[in-house]
Amino acid sequence: MQTTTAPPAETARTRVPAKKDALQAIVTLLGLGGVLLTGIQYWAVDRYLAQFGVTPEEVGLDTAVLLTRAATALAFLGFLIVPLLLFWPGMFTVGMAERSNRSRASRFVLREFRRRPGLRTLALAALVGLGWTAVAALDGPGALLHEGLWAMMWVAGTLIAAPALHLAGKHRTLGPLLRMCLVAFLLTGLCLTCLGDAMEKRGMQTAESARPSGLAYLLGIRPQIVRADFAETVGNAEPADGPMLYLGQAAGVHVLYDCATSTVIRKTAVQVQLTSQIGRGQEILALEVERSCRR
Repeated sequence: MQTTTAPPAETARTRVPAKKDALQAIVTLLGLGGVLLTGIQYWAVDRYLAQFGVTPEEVGLDTAVLLTRAATALAFLGFLIVPLLLFWPGMFTVGMAERSNRSRASRFVLREFRRRPGLRTLALAALVGLGWTAVAALDGPGALLHEGLWAMMWVAGTLIAAPALHLAGKHRTLGPLLRMCLVAFLLTGLCLTCLGDAMEKRGMQTAESARPSGLAYLLGIRPQIVRADFAETVGNAEPADGPMLYLGQAAGVHVLYDCATSTVIRKTAVQVQLTSQIGRGQEILALEVERSCRR
């Protein structure tokens, strides 16, 4: 009687590469996600600080700092949002189960999506086209909504994205990964457009009122209201002492924004002394800065 152990060995050998491929795919997706997140965040922060005439590096916001702060903010938001995301699908499933007609319809839709990859590709392309149409309708002229051009833009965006998503999914082993990367690329462009414009507006509002926005804080920008006392130097006209908006520091150079004169001041730690208050004192200091902006 002969026994062969080749099939189990082959099975074991085939399982190990499968696990390695899955692990490599996860690591690749995480790496690409980190790169895209850093790029989007840096673009938005640069648009915000450009309203003050400074760069992220001048205020100590390099890519490592931005990524760390963004990861912290996303982890906090995930702690709040993930339970909601898990709750509502469950409630929706319960509601669908209670109504037989809707339950049958949902099963039919899910069955068709599983059987026809082209239908999934078309639905994904329609979502991408809808995102671009929403951005164009919000940031573009109002005639897009009145004349019905948004529908044509939606169809055009869907027809452009569908072939690309279809070709990306044709690869046997890396098809889902390529398709996910392509969707991430399209969504990155969408986020760059939306978030960049939003941060530019927030930067203009902060430059006019010295009120930091919550979105800027979420993206890693930490402007603070401080009182600046400048050291007197012979032969140089120093700025007037008073409350200002502290943007950050790099290489020992502090960057301040004087809302009264709408100027950016760069001074070393030896040339300026910065103090902040606690509680009610900080609120009074913020009111002083806001009053100086209205002069």
